[in-house]
Amino acid sequence: MAASTDFDVVVIGGGHAGCEAFAASCRVGARTALVTPDLDELAVQPCNPAVGGPGKGHLVREVVALGGLMGRVTDLSGLQFRTLNRRKGPAVRATRVQTDSRLYSQRMCEAVRAVRGGSLVEDTVLGLIWGRRDAHRAIVGLRLARGGEIATRAVVVTTGTFLRGKLFVGDEATPGGRRGAVPAVELALSLEDAGLPLLRLKTGTCPRLYGDSVDAARLEPQVGEDPPPFFDPETSGFAVPQRVCHITYTGSACHRVIRENLERSALFSGAITGVGPRYCPSIETKIARFPDKRRHQVFLEPEDLEGRIVYPSGLSTSLPPDAQEAMVHAIPGLERALIARHGYAVEYDAVQPRCLKPTLEVDGFDGLFLAGQIVGTSGYEEAAALGLVAGANAALSSRGGESLVFRRDQAYVGVMIDDLTTRGVDEPYRMFTSRAEYRLLLREDNAAERLVPDGARVGLVGDDRRRSISDQSSRIEEAASRLAATTLTPSVDSNARLRELGLPEVRKPTSLGGLLRREGVRAAELVPLAPWLADLPESQLTKLEVRIKYDGYLDQQRTRAERLRRIEDVRIPPEMDFARISGLKHEAVEKLTAARPATLGQASRIPGITPAALEILRVHCGGGR
Repeated sequence: MAASTDFDVVVIGGGHAGCEAFAASCRVGARTALVTPDLDELAVQPCNPAVGGPGKGHLVREVVALGGLMGRVTDLSGLQFRTLNRRKGPAVRATRVQTDSRLYSQRMCEAVRAVRGGSLVEDTVLGLIWGRRDAHRAIVGLRLARGGEIATRAVVVTTGTFLRGKLFVGDEATPGGRRGAVPAVELALSLEDAGLPLLRLKTGTCPRLYGDSVDAARLEPQVGEDPPPFFDPETSGFAVPQRVCHITYTGSACHRVIRENLERSALFSGAITGVGPRYCPSIETKIARFPDKRRHQVFLEPEDLEGRIVYPSGLSTSLPPDAQEAMVHAIPGLERALIARHGYAVEYDAVQPRCLKPTLEVDGFDGLFLAGQIVGTSGYEEAAALGLVAGANAALSSRGGESLVFRRDQAYVGVMIDDLTTRGVDEPYRMFTSRAEYRLLLREDNAAERLVPDGARVGLVGDDRRRSISDQSSRIEEAASRLAATTLTPSVDSNARLRELGLPEVRKPTSLGGLLRREGVRAAELVPLAPWLADLPESQLTKLEVRIKYDGYLDQQRTRAERLRRIEDVRIPPEMDFARISGLKHEAVEKLTAARPATLGQASRIPGITPAALEILRVHCGGGR
């Protein structure tokens, strides 16, 4: 490819965010290039070889609903499939898939190469080229390491942990974005020179173990589900044979080794200045922070189909090699384990996400979009969801289309983007179901119903998919109406029939819908009383069950969301001087000035902004009640 080629959008980076951004931009119809140093190393899994979990699995379902790649690729490389929190309510049930890490990257490479309308460029970006557009600083191109430039109207930067990345093992520090990959130093300097607000963050990974050196017979096994809960509804059948995971625990001997070597850890020696993830700390941090805790779980995850390499999740560390070996050997079942690759910490530059618009474009920098760990997130799933939204909006921006923005009551990716752009980060951000105040509305099972219409509006998914989802929703609503209209009359015969079916008796006229609301009653159990239910697939029966059992709670959350929406979209002028608003306290002025919320809804979620301050702001902005 000639370096002078013009594009609508250029995506920088080949991680999960970059792959999704590239595919989304192409689907929207933009002429798009993906620039990455190694096209055979797309979407590698430098941390644990798994996808999903509470909050994270919800994001993957949303990526699938918007036509993204991650769900399908995970299904085709999954070694074990499980539904977490199955005994809890539907809002927190989540899919988690153990993957073959090599196969996952291979499948993603295949998926990216199959994307129509895009170009792949194997090169390193040295810097961004700026111009002016509508009185704003604007992206006009980028410079490549192998010489030449690429002209473009928009850039999506998805560099993960590569911006001035540095790896730490004990007192050894080496440049790198991950093990075996050089950092992006020139690009970091380019962003810094442009005036973007950078901060330093830290993450880490665990040592890898040779699978045949682990004494699995002494460990607690954990098997997957059959049939598997695939992420993508179009996935059918197993692509990969399934494997068992195992559980073990640290103990006093392991903790003693770690305490004796704390000062040799890069994290505790002062070598690392970046802030690490609070919810996924290193094993050294766990021991130091919770000295009274007797043990910590270690989840042994196979990284490949053959089980040659095992990832001991829970042992993220930057201890020196000899201390890592002593630590591992002090854990039951790992006494003879051989380390294939030592764990390490990685410190890197990120951009404070408060500078982003809800579209993930940098405010004041036309055409510059960011996604993934560069905006302070952690995890493959968060990166993929952000990459998809950034890629779609970059394409829409370059072509003059309406932006793709999600509300907090509409999508987990909407919650995440609002959290990032309103509150910013002081540590790597991880998605949890607890972050979503409307999580009963944002279940895994209804991701398509929530997001496909918007995806179809901007071209991420086709009209056939939109019509299919609409038809499914109509069938579920029709089934709920029929159940509500079918009444059981209490009698000796009817109650005998109910007892025969293992269902509770009725004492007064009760609809089948009312019967389904009772604890323990499942929709599938009503098929003998309503044979037409057998025409609904299991996935639709599950949605019908949730629709009826949680109808009152769903209405409550919709009402709350609608109440907030009345102020959510009231715009705050970007030039507003909060210090000149009479009645606002100094603390509120400081917080609003730092966060620069675009709407009253965003302002309401800034920690420390009181209802009184919000009311003053509402009146000043002319917002209605």
